[in-house]
Amino acid sequence: MLILLLAVSASGGYGYYEYVYNADDDEENPDDVVSSGGSEPIARITPSNPKIQINENISFSGADSTDSDNDELTYLWTFEDDSKQYEGISIERNYPDKGEFLVTLTVEDATGLLNETHTTVLVVEDYYDTDSGRVSGQNQEDEVSMPVDSGFISINIDYTLSQTYAWETDSSVTLRLTDADDVIVQEESNLASDGTWSYTSDDLSSIGDYVFLIIREEGTIDWTTTIDVKY
Repeated sequence: MLILLLAVSASGGYGYYEYVYNADDDEENPDDVVSSGGSEPIARITPSNPKIQINENISFSGADSTDSDNDELTYLWTFEDDSKQYEGISIERNYPDKGEFLVTLTVEDATGLLNETHTTVLVVEDYYDTDSGRVSGQNQEDEVSMPVDSGFISINIDYTLSQTYAWETDSSVTLRLTDADDVIVQEESNLASDGTWSYTSDDLSSIGDYVFLIIREEGTIDWTTTIDVKY
């Protein structure tokens, strides 16, 4: 603190005037300083929109989440099929049912700023089935159905055809595959031997039950099919 004394008078006399200078006046009052405020973090989940098989374990991570202020982050996970909340930078899950399930990650920084992100898990199950039968004069047609769900990669149909009776040398069938919209995907006639029909998701767009038909033309035919739908 500095005190100045000044003796001055308009009539030539002297007087004393006091001026007090406080050095603290030049300093900002901390209460008057406005904080610039930080930026909220950015939450990220890896993997993004994964596809897994039923009962397959999957690990989700929030390690790719960022904060421009370099604050320490906390991670909170919620899952569509679970009412609980879980904390941690990563977490492992297992899905026993087919379907699409939402995953949510909420990231919070040290100042309480939040950011939330979501991803969807597609849970699938490969379909595999073997069937056999016989078409004849008494049973003109057999059919084998197969479920084709969203996310399928390929369909493979292996078939074996054999003449039941040696004397029926002209036994044959027509094979036909129709999609879930009852549109014929493929049809071949006058068949009496083995073969394979294969398709990818680029070939087919219909989702639902497909039907593989074995239609008698002549004689009696024993048939076997192996159907494999992969996801």
